[in-house]
Amino acid sequence: MSSLKFSHVYLAIALLLTVLCVGCSASRPAPIKDQSSSLSKPTPVVVVPNWSVTNSNEVKPPPKTVSKSPTPAENKKTVTDTTKPVTENPPVKSENREPIPPFDPNFRIGKPSNGPVLDGFNGTTNKGIEYGGKIGDPVVAAAEGNVIFSGNSLRSYGNLVIVKHNNSYISVYAHNSKNLVKEGDTIKRGQKIAEMGNSETDRVKLHFELRRESKPIDPSGYFDN
Repeated sequence: MSSLKFSHVYLAIALLLTVLCVGCSASRPAPIKDQSSSLSKPTPVVVVPNWSVTNSNEVKPPPKTVSKSPTPAENKKTVTDTTKPVTENPPVKSENREPIPPFDPNFRIGKPSNGPVLDGFNGTTNKGIEYGGKIGDPVVAAAEGNVIFSGNSLRSYGNLVIVKHNNSYISVYAHNSKNLVKEGDTIKRGQKIAEMGNSETDRVKLHFELRRESKPIDPSGYFDN
């Protein structure tokens, strides 16, 4: 009987201890977290890129870079700015064309031949007048003067006579079959000085030139017959 009582007492004590332990665990406050680490650690520094910021409290991403095509006006300006200034070149004179002296109404001449005109004066390919005819036709002086050349030593002219009329004018008679005057002769207007031919040319003709101050001029404006 005594042992049974003892066991009951022991069981009661065990139950009591269990109840106490459960109550203590229920009433015990929740364990406090160690916040020392969060308080001691500094707030991490946020590095902001060098963007354009419009609001001090708001950081916006950088705007997209768009390649802008130049407008027609800008493009034209660029071309104009990079292009070297255009320098206007002076007109180029023809190598074969010589300046023509002004017309002189005080100097008049006669025609050196009665043959037909084959080719007129143009100042480049022809610096005189070409007269047609047949071998032996007369070639006459256009005006009075002195013979300063009679020969065939000037290339492409054949038998040639040159007459000086004054200090400004000379006349030229080329491709003759025969020269009838010599250097130093004084001649009159209309005097026969040569016979027409084809020396150093492809046909019978007279090549006649009138020159003022050594420059060829158009004889047609000086004829008075």
